[in-house]
Amino acid sequence: MGKCAIASVLFVALATSALAAGAKYYLEMDTVGNCSVVDSKPSASSGMKIIGDKGGYSSKEDAAKALKGLPTGKCKGIVG
Repeated sequence: MGKCAIASVLFVALATSALAAGAKYYLEMDTVGNCSVVDSKPSASSGMKIIGDKGGYSSKEDAAKALKGLPTGKCKGIVG
């Protein structure tokens, strides 16, 4: 019983880190022109537009840095 519990804990820990490693962050522009960093890819029907790297950024910090590096006037405002 103890071996099974330890194996379960290890499996959950590995699965959680694997999911976190695959996380992507996107820069999106809403229908008004405000920009923000989001942790899921906006759907085509949402009216949101992906700006910056269309493949996403590997960390929230990288996405935030890219957001700050956008040309002046690209976004009406920054949300978040």
